[in-house]
Amino acid sequence: MFDGVWRSQAGAELRLLQMGEAVSGTYTAANPGFAQTHRSRILVGTAEGDIIGFVTSTSSPQEITAWTGRLVRADEKTAEEIHAVFHAVEGCSQPKAMNNHIALETTIFAKVENACS
Repeated sequence: MFDGVWRSQAGAELRLLQMGEAVSGTYTAANPGFAQTHRSRILVGTAEGDIIGFVTSTSSPQEITAWTGRLVRADEKTAEEIHAVFHAVEGCSQPKAMNNHIALETTIFAKVENACS
């Protein structure tokens, strides 16, 4: 169900492979930053029905991003989409500083090709 290549309007890309409830693949950020290379990050997760969840590292040191989303299809003429929200937490030395190291955003990924394409 989630197999394939998915892309956001900003250019971020998910390459997903699903086997049963297990999901693996790569995530490539749209803008990796001036000092970062444009490289993919490994992701692992799970899917059940039209719900998906996975984790990946980011280009920032000591940062992990958790994604949760739902598969959406408006009608038979439109591409499938994953409406996802991510929660990024960066490691920090002081617990009280955690509030400054959390991000929460939403992204829509549209399917651009199937895994066997």
